[in-house]
Amino acid sequence: MQPIVNGLQEDYKEQVTFVAFNAKDSGEGEAIFQNLGLPGHPSIVIYSKPGEEIYRQFGIVGFDDLDTVLINNIESEAK
Repeated sequence: MQPIVNGLQEDYKEQVTFVAFNAKDSGEGEAIFQNLGLPGHPSIVIYSKPGEEIYRQFGIVGFDDLDTVLINNIESEAK
């Protein structure tokens, strides 16, 4: 997943803020995973600028799927 996320981060660096957490760090990452109710790695959660959750997926997600979610969200926020 990391290469996919890295590619998206490069493509959308001007429009999207990416934040990564490790669920197994016995610290902040683990607490965030628990608070969000995420089952483990890899998990992806995408929020809109106002903070609304717009996407959640557990497991491997393809570049095209995540790219579509980001494009749709950026376009809807531009309206």
